[in-house]
Amino acid sequence: MSELLTAGLAGALLCLAGHLPGPVHRWGPQLLALGGMALMAGDRVSSGAAVIGAACLWSVGRACVDRGGWNGVIDLAAMALLMVLMTGDVGSGGPHAHMAGTSDASAGAAVLTVVAWMTARAAGIMFRQVSGRPSGTDPAPTVRRAWAYRESGAALMIISMGAMLV
Repeated sequence: MSELLTAGLAGALLCLAGHLPGPVHRWGPQLLALGGMALMAGDRVSSGAAVIGAACLWSVGRACVDRGGWNGVIDLAAMALLMVLMTGDVGSGGPHAHMAGTSDASAGAAVLTVVAWMTARAAGIMFRQVSGRPSGTDPAPTVRRAWAYRESGAALMIISMGAMLV
């Protein structure tokens, strides 16, 4: 299980790296998400879930103001739900003790969360393709690299968190 936890932390770090450098309103939620994952690693799942929830709310506010950028909201909402599912299974043994005894309802909800997350992210990609970008406006290599960090980090983080519950 420690491999999945390490993968989740690495994913959160990749997401943060994909938003740096830049203004704090862009990378702040990802910093909170990394902190939430670190709290989870330290057997403080409830505190981690609260921090992830705050990051999600911050990200929603930013997306509403910027009129876009909903991928981060989708990622953080899935993280928050998965963390809440983890708190429901945690007994006195911490987050690592529940992995063998995860309830069927939590495992099913985790799978549903990951599937809904993948569907929402795929829909975002499809809508971006449909809206189209004028030809000849290929983003700079640093922009593509930041996008790759964010996307791969999100996938690594959400899938590893879901796998912890299954």
